[in-house]
Amino acid sequence: MKLKSNFLIIYYFSLYLSLITGFYFNEDFAGGFEYDFRIHEGLIKDLFNDSLIFGLLNYDRNYVPHSPVFIIYLVFLQKLFVSEIFLRLINLHIFLLIPWLTAVCLKIKYELKNDDFRLLLPSIFFISPFFRAGAIWTDDNIFAIIFFLIAVLYFIKYEKNKSEFKYIIFCSFFLALTSYFRPIYCLFSVYFTLIFLINLKFSKKFFYYVLINILLAFPAFYYVFILEINKWAVNYIFRENFITHFSLSSSIIFFYFFPFIYDQIYKKRYEILNIKSLIISIILILLLISFFEYNRSYSGGIIFKLSNLFFNNYYLFFVISTLGTLIIFMLFLKDKKSIKNVDILLIIILYTFEIDGIVYHETYDPLIYILILFLFKNEIIKLFVINFDKNKFLVLFSFISFFYFASILKTIIY
Repeated sequence: MKLKSNFLIIYYFSLYLSLITGFYFNEDFAGGFEYDFRIHEGLIKDLFNDSLIFGLLNYDRNYVPHSPVFIIYLVFLQKLFVSEIFLRLINLHIFLLIPWLTAVCLKIKYELKNDDFRLLLPSIFFISPFFRAGAIWTDDNIFAIIFFLIAVLYFIKYEKNKSEFKYIIFCSFFLALTSYFRPIYCLFSVYFTLIFLINLKFSKKFFYYVLINILLAFPAFYYVFILEINKWAVNYIFRENFITHFSLSSSIIFFYFFPFIYDQIYKKRYEILNIKSLIISIILILLLISFFEYNRSYSGGIIFKLSNLFFNNYYLFFVISTLGTLIIFMLFLKDKKSIKNVDILLIIILYTFEIDGIVYHETYDPLIYILILFLFKNEIIKLFVINFDKNKFLVLFSFISFFYFASILKTIIY
């Protein structure tokens, strides 16, 4: 399906204007982004006013679970732009690299022309309350996505031409940059290393790849393990039990997959709704009733929030989390191609992403969209992108719009 001439320009310019409008009104329907920005401001005043070295060596004085490299980036911006509004506005435009890089990746991976309907896919970011608030308030997670997308871009180029070792180097370099701004992204190095090992075997190229990664990781290793400046990271690990963490992660992961697989869920409903699944569901719900405990007014994800908001209990959340776990299992654990293509490793990484136990919805947004569009090899997901048309766009757009307005509702009520 092709787009009319100039439609993309008008469409994306309209979305850009909506983002500028959100900036004018200090939009933060995701919740917490302005709060984090103020924390970062305080951190800069407390530690980085004297020098960058002093700030780095005394970073554990303030227990803030954000990378010191990101704080240095903010310090650099403050030196360039004294005005807070100008700083945030410049950064908002830097964040526009995310939909642009997504379009570039789509063009290369799926060999799209400039009028291809699938170039509407990057517009989903402009409807995401997390992308919007992150761009408006300069969030570290959204900023790290820029470098992650560049790493993915070079990985796509590598997949197109496996003889070009330079693509592996560029992929590693930008993934390392991603991890310095958002350390948890280092988990994706496991995925890329496994892919490169499968393709390169134990060759000289693979040895060089490993050596380069060791060199790239050494400054972080030295800072965290040798200098032992690590309280900003390790103090936040394992704060909830496994059942709580797993169920919250399941509900969010399923939430993002749903608009891409909804039609397949209906087609395979009898595979999902059988006696075996029913027994597993009962066991999972009993485990949730017995062990789920999450007494926090923040985080938890949209399903968890809506369950409390409309029913004042966890039962809707329990059902959707359980259903989500079964469907994710069906999609990836039972699919031999998914296992062969190491999709299962990406799923494990996603479940591990909030290892601190406090499960924030924004951790997965817009990350999962990028994984779905470019890294997952599952046939159902690939077919969604390949056959993307007006109807699929309307479903996806409506789903994300619902999420956006639900975030507004949550903000107003809470």
